[in-house]
Amino acid sequence: MGKWGLLLGGLIVWAVDFFALYAIASILPGTSFVARALAIVVTLAALAADAWLIRFAWKAAGSAGDEVDGWIARTGLAGAALSFVSVLWQGFPAILA
Repeated sequence: MGKWGLLLGGLIVWAVDFFALYAIASILPGTSFVARALAIVVTLAALAADAWLIRFAWKAAGSAGDEVDGWIARTGLAGAALSFVSVLWQGFPAILA
């Protein structure tokens, strides 16, 4: 994974999850089983991607060669952690309904 992918990965996952949930809510009735199932699948996929990014960034931060690479890894880790919480928060209505 490149430096830009590490730095922006979590935010990209968050954006894709947001637009996918928005599309599902716009196309399908919110109370239908299909809408809820798709929202749960999209949320779980985004959470899995964020968990992978967090693990990757954690390892990259521990083995960073110089100061810039360490900063990129720690910032990517923070972005992936923020994305994880945000994706979970966006998915709660579908999961709990």
